[in-house]
Amino acid sequence: MVCLFFSFSADAKFLKDDFTMTKNNSYSWQEVCKRLTRRESPLIEYQSIHELDCMGTKVDVMKFCEEIEVTNPFLARAVVKKDKKVVNCQSGRTVIIKWQCQGREDKYCKDPEVGCFLFQEKLAKRLKIIHQSMTDKKYLNCYFDVRKNSKLIVR
Repeated sequence: MVCLFFSFSADAKFLKDDFTMTKNNSYSWQEVCKRLTRRESPLIEYQSIHELDCMGTKVDVMKFCEEIEVTNPFLARAVVKKDKKVVNCQSGRTVIIKWQCQGREDKYCKDPEVGCFLFQEKLAKRLKIIHQSMTDKKYLNCYFDVRKNSKLIVR
């Protein structure tokens, strides 16, 4: 199954975000907030695709997924679903990202290794960086896989 994930910011320039999802576990906002804040949170608000506000305490939902799925070597993403009021902890085998650089100040494009690491933190957490490159200083390419010695086939 391939899932496209295009929501970093309103002006994000993902040209490609191919994610081969193998597992998608859902958890309620209440469960996430209780585990991360160690208290009941009767008022929970959506902050972003990666963050909730639990009674005034902002939490990164990836921390929850890392704790609850500690033995899952394929954990890649944590996604807040506003409409269903759940957090999805998504696992996968590969992620391929192509990002269109936004000029000199684009933090992802200053160095391909750093840029791919930043994407790995949100989009391919426990996968290995197999390939990172810049094309004409306009595009950042990142390939993540579960195997360290995977070969990238560029098309």
